[in-house]
Amino acid sequence: MAPQRGIDEGTAGGQLAVFLVELTRQTPVRELSDRFGRSSSTWGNYLNGSTLIPRQLVGRLVESFTPPGSTRNTKAVRGLELWKAAEAERRAGRSPSAGGELVRGRQRRDDALQQVVKYRAVAANAENHLAELRPMLAHTQSRLEHAELRLRLGDERERARAERRLGQARERLGRVRVQQELARRRRMTAEEQQEFWMAEVLSAQEEISRLEREVRDLVTVPPGPREPVRRDAPDAPDAVDDADFEARLEHITAEGLEDAALIEEDLQHLRPPPADPVQPLSGPALDKPALDKPATSGDRRLGQTLAWRRLVLPFPLLGVTGFLYWACQEAAFSRIGGWAVIPATVLCLPVLYGSLRATTVRKLPARIAAPLLHIAWSALLVLDQLPWPPPGTGAR
Repeated sequence: MAPQRGIDEGTAGGQLAVFLVELTRQTPVRELSDRFGRSSSTWGNYLNGSTLIPRQLVGRLVESFTPPGSTRNTKAVRGLELWKAAEAERRAGRSPSAGGELVRGRQRRDDALQQVVKYRAVAANAENHLAELRPMLAHTQSRLEHAELRLRLGDERERARAERRLGQARERLGRVRVQQELARRRRMTAEEQQEFWMAEVLSAQEEISRLEREVRDLVTVPPGPREPVRRDAPDAPDAVDDADFEARLEHITAEGLEDAALIEEDLQHLRPPPADPVQPLSGPALDKPALDKPATSGDRRLGQTLAWRRLVLPFPLLGVTGFLYWACQEAAFSRIGGWAVIPATVLCLPVLYGSLRATTVRKLPARIAAPLLHIAWSALLVLDQLPWPPPGTGAR
């Protein structure tokens, strides 16, 4: 059973004892004594933090109580760092507050590293799903095309059989496309989570550096983070039968649901940072939606309509503008002279501004360019009304 003496979690030795208790999962000290040697009282002192456990024994506990893989690597790194912090605290004889703060910083960094490793595995799993779904999608599309061809060429009985196969192929194609889209979204969310937790790792590392400068007597050399074991994507077979196809699709669907549940659980139960001098971090990657809303067919039709209007609408407006200026110019030469500037300003200037805006000119440049063009036209019209001498007659 667990030791009865209280554990001082404010010290590095207490943090190491808590780690050992969680690692051994409340295993009785008598069983630990039988498996790893030493007396039961010694193991009780190890688990309540009063005695520092030997370093090699920490490694044996990690190997015995954790499965192989990235989890064991993370536990081994964390246990080694906690043991070094406890050993340095015991040698230096410093106050427990500084050591506990340093251990909390290291624990925070290790938690962030563990999250990075986890989401790298999720991203790799999603990438494997995409690589496996691509040939399945191509195979399903070929089956669909073959079924459509047989439907066109077959007789009535063959037509009914082909229609049934066509329906099955369409349903399967829809399932494959759904799983492919879900895998893409899981990969996008996992990449955002990796960026967030890498920022958390960097922030924790800066805090650890600051604490190490304050506590100069604690000589600890934190080992670098270990890269997770990457799983290479298996080569997809060229030919897939129906039974293997359905089994693989069900397997991908189940793994996708597990990864989505893992991501959703982390998003809902994200723990706040501990109450210590470390500055709280914001989560920009978690504040925004992880998945973008896909565009509907109505949105696409609306975008196409707006683009078509933007292409076609400027030409009639420019034609109307030119016609209005021409009519005002003819009225000036035939009837009202220079007073044609007034109706031109009322009629032509708004249409000219609208034409510029329709040709994708911005608001401020259109407001400047339209009056300048109108003033230039008006000045030329007024100058044309002056009694100029005919061409070829100069002063003698």
